[in-house]
Amino acid sequence: MSEFRQRSMGEWAAILKRRKWMIILPMITLTSAVGYVVYNLPSIYESTSLLTVKPPTISSNLVQPLTNEDFSQRLQTINQEVLSRSSLEPMVLKYDLYRTERNAGMPMELVIAKMYKNIKVDLEETGDQKVAAFRIKYRDSDPQATRNVTAELASKYVNAQVQNTTEIAQSTKELFERQLDEKKTALDDLEKQRLDIMTANVATLPESEQGLVAQLQGLRSREDTITKEKESLFNEKGRLNDSIAANNRQMRLIEDYGQKETQDTARQAASIEDTLPYAELMKRRSELNAQLDNLLKVYREKHPAVIAKQAEIARVNEEFDNLRKSADRRVANATKSSNMRADLQKKGLELENQRIQSQIGQIDNQIAQKDADRAANANEISAIEARINAVPNVKVALEAINARYQSAKQSYDEILKKKNDAETLVGVETNAQGETIRVQDPANVPQSPVAPKRFVWTFFGAGIGMAFGLLLIGLFEIPRLFRIQNIDDAKYYTGLPVLASVPPLLSLPEKVWIKRASRLKLAAAVVFAIGIIPVLVLILQATRVFEIITS
Repeated sequence: MSEFRQRSMGEWAAILKRRKWMIILPMITLTSAVGYVVYNLPSIYESTSLLTVKPPTISSNLVQPLTNEDFSQRLQTINQEVLSRSSLEPMVLKYDLYRTERNAGMPMELVIAKMYKNIKVDLEETGDQKVAAFRIKYRDSDPQATRNVTAELASKYVNAQVQNTTEIAQSTKELFERQLDEKKTALDDLEKQRLDIMTANVATLPESEQGLVAQLQGLRSREDTITKEKESLFNEKGRLNDSIAANNRQMRLIEDYGQKETQDTARQAASIEDTLPYAELMKRRSELNAQLDNLLKVYREKHPAVIAKQAEIARVNEEFDNLRKSADRRVANATKSSNMRADLQKKGLELENQRIQSQIGQIDNQIAQKDADRAANANEISAIEARINAVPNVKVALEAINARYQSAKQSYDEILKKKNDAETLVGVETNAQGETIRVQDPANVPQSPVAPKRFVWTFFGAGIGMAFGLLLIGLFEIPRLFRIQNIDDAKYYTGLPVLASVPPLLSLPEKVWIKRASRLKLAAAVVFAIGIIPVLVLILQATRVFEIITS
């Protein structure tokens, strides 16, 4: 059996040329159908917002920087809260998202699921490994709604991070406060026991011991008195500062009101057009101008009557000038008067502030004196306590109590340190000094759609049409390749030389009929190709294949 004869490039080109309409018509059909469908799809816009984690603004000894691994875990936790139904459903109703689906009766669960698929939260690769960042993307058919949803999602991430961190720090602080109260109660009990021992053994102390205890109590009472007096001074100082602030606000109001009053007074004084003398002068000048015009119609400009009339008009104009000069004087006087009133009021308030500042200085001196008295009182208390603790009769009992007290105090100090650290964390989060999420790039209003890629899909339809045309050519031409069609096939498969070949002998009517039949087939193919376009459009729209792919 002979092997299959390989065709040359020219023969393949001849086949494609002969069957070119089998490629062109499917390409036109599928290109038109796909192009019509994709160009009628709604445009999809995408808005993005970049959020970064702001490094702590305080020492790393208080707040440890957040690593990318820790932030990834925290971001997953925040995602569950921000992208939950309770968070997304209000945005669907607020910005009227997916109106067509909701009007068609789609359940809200499916609407939320569709919105969830259009939201992407991806960690962003940054050059600095110490800075964590992530990007929020949202797609929708309305550019403004796309931007609004992205911006609100970004704000939700910022608020959720601060709230979670603050709640954790606050709960930790409250736990340590409870433990601290328990330790403080134990310390107070030990302090009471020590004081009870000293009081119970007063009779065995030296003769001066009784007076020292009384003096100690008096000093402690004095310390409380000093503390209360100091608090009273601080309150008085705050009240005086409030008075200064009130006077300053009143001076600003006086200044603003004075400026407005000056402007109003000057405007009223400068307005001469509304006065009766101005109106009478205007009327008088109009009458004189009319009389002058009548005289000029009869006499020349050098006539005595014309000159006299012009002189009267000049006198009227001088009266206008005098009236304006009088208005300027009134404006200056009114402005000066308003400014003097405002300055006098402000001067009084400034003197009042100086008097208050003098009182504040005296209070500061008294506070400093109270601090000095308190320090001296504390030194005396320490000295007396040291002398009492040195009494031999109660030394053993006091040492035992002191040992227990120190142990409890150490435990108390450790818990106090942890509580202070927790308070620091609460303050850090409240004042935005720790790890905080901030919006680096705000959400933008997209100017051009990101989907569907209409040109790409139209070109894809043309490619499918070409592939379908090549398939049709293969179905028609492959069986012919296994038959002898020309002289080359005869030579190859028979192995015999060809002496002569007889071309097809057709009459003129047969040739005309063949040509006409081929044209009729082409016309039928064209009609079929054009007629199937609406059918393909309906099929693609019914299956919504491009909507699913591009959504």
